[in-house]
Amino acid sequence: MNRRSLLAGVAASGAAIAGCASIEATVFQESTTPEVPSNPDDPIARATIGSPSDDDSPHRVRLWNRTDDQRSIGLEIDSETATFDGSYDLESDAHVVVTIRNRDEYAVVVSVDDATVAETTLEPSSFDEPCPATELFVLEDGEFESTFEPESDHC
Repeated sequence: MNRRSLLAGVAASGAAIAGCASIEATVFQESTTPEVPSNPDDPIARATIGSPSDDDSPHRVRLWNRTDDQRSIGLEIDSETATFDGSYDLESDAHVVVTIRNRDEYAVVVSVDDATVAETTLEPSSFDEPCPATELFVLEDGEFESTFEPESDHC
């Protein structure tokens, strides 16, 4: 029986006897956002796009392999003024970091075994945030997720 079915059954049972007794229950919802492993400051590679600027905070991009196996993962980051193209053999929970220093719109493409699994865009407005960061997660079964944090810890 999966967890959601169990929780639905418990909720229905609780509603059926709610008039007979006082029931206090806590339901824990499953988190759908992948967690960053405990060693986020130990990437296998680092790269920087652009030169330092006093006007904008750098936007950090971390690409994670959150599968159980080693994967060949590619990361492309392109704008009108800069291009980055990296390929990595990432072990499970390993990651790479790219720091983007120039405010621009960036197209980001992630590939696994030379097949595109995700595309996203980093908007110029993200550089207005105090310390912007984007996490890119390659997950099991070809799944992918990305998260954005406006106030990260790298600035």
